[in-house]
Amino acid sequence: MCRPWPFFHESNPMSVFSVIIPNWNGKHLLGPCLDSLLRSDFPHFEVIVVDNGSADGSQQFLKDHYPQIKVIELDHNYGFARACNEGIKVSQADLVCLLNNDVEVDVRWISELKAGMDRHPDCGMGTSKMLFHGQRDLIYNAGDVFSIECKGGGRGLGEKDVGQYENEQFVFGACAGAGVYRKKMFRDIGVFDEDFFIFSEDVDFNLRANYHGYKCIYIPKAKVYHYGTATVGFHSDWHVSLFARNDLFVLIKDYGFKEFIRNIGSIVQARFRLIRETARSGQGLVVFKAWWSFMRHFLSMSKKRMVLRKRIRLSFEHFHYLVQKGS
Repeated sequence: MCRPWPFFHESNPMSVFSVIIPNWNGKHLLGPCLDSLLRSDFPHFEVIVVDNGSADGSQQFLKDHYPQIKVIELDHNYGFARACNEGIKVSQADLVCLLNNDVEVDVRWISELKAGMDRHPDCGMGTSKMLFHGQRDLIYNAGDVFSIECKGGGRGLGEKDVGQYENEQFVFGACAGAGVYRKKMFRDIGVFDEDFFIFSEDVDFNLRANYHGYKCIYIPKAKVYHYGTATVGFHSDWHVSLFARNDLFVLIKDYGFKEFIRNIGSIVQARFRLIRETARSGQGLVVFKAWWSFMRHFLSMSKKRMVLRKRIRLSFEHFHYLVQKGS
């Protein structure tokens, strides 16, 4: 029996909110995620699941249990960034939210995101208060930050939630695991860079958005509960490899040159720390392979940097301000 769903159809011209969920072999995660959306107090919204060629029966599971949602079936795993972009293409809404499949949302999550974006029409994106699913008084992300070492991260990660992040405020950027974006911003600056595959694609996007003059608002009443890296596996070889490579993608594509000269010591030290830490865990070779993969993409990322420099509305000298704000 088809469950009721606060879902709008193509015939509804008042499409205001889409939730896009990338999925790869996440059948065991989709039920709790979609059921939490089902309990939403928001009257009408669109749900789009983009499946990256899952082999665990995810597609049939969605057809059997959630026939009222829109499913995009890709033929193999193209990565998180591509899945997000495919969903953005077909979204009918003015506000597009990206949601990880290992996240459960609060009943007022969509309502609070919508209200927050309405209060801040000058913001191109907004971000949720993300708490750990298994320990809901522990913060996963209270808005994205960016460090002088050229590393993205979550504000408040691992901190006990004692009310220190209850104020609605501007932050460096949104976490794509539960972020909301104005569709017009994608049309203006482009979508996610698919060369990142997964991880740091939102760091790159946040930097591009800032360079184009877009702000991000942190909306603390919009709460979600995140398992964290459930698809790839926390500290798996794949996880370590992609982070090591993609941080360097950001460095070449987005990092301001003057800021790079100013902070080169910190940037190099951070990479040496990564080698030491991964050597202890037996993953040192994984990092070196990731850096070799980066070198094979060096030219293409350099070309993207040149394109970005021609299109940005704020100078790369503005980067110093971005880094300080992001830290």
